[in-house]
Formats: sequence, structure tokens, C-alpha cells
Amino acid sequence: MELAVSTMTLAAVLKRWSMAYLSRRLEQAAIVQLRALSDCELKDIGLRRCEIEGAVRNEPKSERVFNRYY
Repeated sequence: MELAVSTMTLAAVLKRWSMAYLSRRLEQAAIVQLRALSDCELKDIGLRRCEIEGAVRNEPKSERVFNRYY
């Protein structure tokens, strides 16, 4: 019984880690793509260059600009 519980727990941990890894990779890919856009293209979609990471991570707009550097 104990082996089955630890196997299920291990499977759950591995699944959570793999989902976190995949999520991080998707965020990084989105950031790379947005950074490749020109300032004019970013303005068209309502972003400034300094807001890219916050927008990808779905942070509130009021926190996007200042929490990265201050």
C-alpha cells in the first residue's frame, strides 16, 4: 500500500515539474517573439518594450513597469 502511495506521489510531483517546465518554456518563447517586434508593432498591440515580461506573465498593468527594475 505504501509503495502505491509513494508511486502516485512521485508521479504527481513529476507531472507538476513537467508542467512548470513547459509553462516556463512557453513564456520564454512568447517573450522572445515579442522582443523581436518593433516599437511601433508593440504600440499597436498596446505594449511598451518594458512591459513585455509582465504581459506574458499576466501581471496587472500597474505592476508591469516598475517591479522589474526598482
